[in-house]
Amino acid sequence: FLGRYIPESPRFLSNAGLDNEARAVLARFAGEGGAAAANRDAPPIIVAEPEPPPGGIMQLLRGSHARITWGLMVCGIAWGLVNFGFLLWLPTNLGSMGMDATAASALLARSALLALPGIAVVIWLYHRWSSIKALVLFIALTTATLLVFFGLGLAQVQSTLAMVLTTALLLVSSSGVIAMLIPYAAEIYPVHLRGTGSGVIAASSKFGGILGAGFGVLGVFGHFTASALLIAVPMAIAALMLVRSGIETRGRGLEDIQDLLDAGRGTPS
Repeated sequence: FLGRYIPESPRFLSNAGLDNEARAVLARFAGEGGAAAANRDAPPIIVAEPEPPPGGIMQLLRGSHARITWGLMVCGIAWGLVNFGFLLWLPTNLGSMGMDATAASALLARSALLALPGIAVVIWLYHRWSSIKALVLFIALTTATLLVFFGLGLAQVQSTLAMVLTTALLLVSSSGVIAMLIPYAAEIYPVHLRGTGSGVIAASSKFGGILGAGFGVLGVFGHFTASALLIAVPMAIAALMLVRSGIETRGRGLEDIQDLLDAGRGTPS
C-alpha cells in the first residue's frame, strides 16, 4: 500500500536506464534550483531511454550468478523444511518422547519469547559485521541446532529445559536466516535481475514449505531424530556453497558487487 508513495532512488532509476525519471526525482527532492545547479554546465539534451537488458530465471541459473543462486535456493528450501515441517511437528514429536502434552504445546510460545532478543543480534551482525558471514553463521547455527535435536532424540532426553533452550536457539537461527536471505538476494543481483532473483529465492523457501507438508503426509516428520538429520544435510550444503560463492555486500556499491560476481570471486578472506 505504501509502496506507491515511496519513490525509487535516482541511482536505481539511472541504473535501470530511466534517466528522465531520475532527474524528476532529483528535482522533486532537491528543488528546481538544485536540479538546475546540477545541470548548469550541461547542454539540454533529450535522453533516449534504452531498453533494459532482458532478465529471466535462466540468467540466474547460468553464468556468473549461478553458484550463488543455487546456494541461496538450497538454503531457502532447507529453511522451508525447518519452518513448515520440523517446527510444525515438534510439539507432537516431543509428546511422543514422553513430554507432557501441555508442556509440549506451550514450548514453542515460550521459546519464541526467548528468541525475540536474538533478532536484534541478527540486525547488528548483518549491518555492522558482514552480510554474507552473518548469513552463513546463522545457517551453520541452524544446522548445529538440528544436530543437537538429533542427539537429544537419540539419547531420549526428556528435559523440558533442554528442549526449550534448543527450540529457542532453532527459532533464533532460522528466523535470522530468513531475515537475511531475502535482503541479501536483493543486494547481489543487478537491476534487471533483482526482482526475478529475489522472487526466486523467496519462492524457494515456500517450495521448502510445500515439501515439508508433503513429507508430513508421508510421515517423515514422525521420525524425530531422522527428520532432524535429514534437514541438517541441505542446510550444511547451503552453508558450504555460500562460503565458496558468497559475495560481501556491506559497504560495497552495485558495480563493485557485480565486478566480484563476474570475476567469480567468493567472500574475501
